[in-house]
Amino acid sequence: QKAALYVSSCRNFDGGFGSVPGAESHAGQIFCCVGALSIARSLHLLDCDLLCWWLAERQCDSGGLNGRPEKQADVCYSWWILSALSILGRTDWINSDRLAAFILRCQDDDDGGIADRPNDMPDVFHTFFGIAGLSLLGVLDTSRLGEERNQINNRKYRDIDPVYALPTDVVARLGLRAQVMPDANGKVHDRLSRYDAHVASRR
Repeated sequence: QKAALYVSSCRNFDGGFGSVPGAESHAGQIFCCVGALSIARSLHLLDCDLLCWWLAERQCDSGGLNGRPEKQADVCYSWWILSALSILGRTDWINSDRLAAFILRCQDDDDGGIADRPNDMPDVFHTFFGIAGLSLLGVLDTSRLGEERNQINNRKYRDIDPVYALPTDVVARLGLRAQVMPDANGKVHDRLSRYDAHVASRR
């Protein structure tokens, strides 16, 4: 409980979180704080709508997401922001199709890796977070590809868990627990159905 209260003390007037009390809100830190409160089952300490508004405002004209105001979009924030929105049941607050298109534009045609933004050098860091973001967006769900294409690909992608950044089957096998919020329809995504649901009032 003390750890959760300290995390809560890092919350800013804009709903975001900094690395210490009074520090600037940053999307990477928000993931850490939301994830920590999720694991501690303390999501009631959030001003969820204000926080998710701040996160949704990170979507740029390119469709990508930035980490704080007036910065360029970067693929890694596809994970930091989308994971927090997933935990809080607000992924519909951003344009998922435009975000997926941005991530795919950052993939290198020659080596397949993903860069921070289009035409930059790909690296493992951004490749991981790009794939993780595409998983949360459902782009890697082979059930959406059609039967013929599924037979050609003959592969199954593993869903990623937005709290732990691990495949959902690994999280289930380890018995890891957390708390999430349902979406506006009162539903929790299948990948999060093992977790406790905290129902907060919505504005």
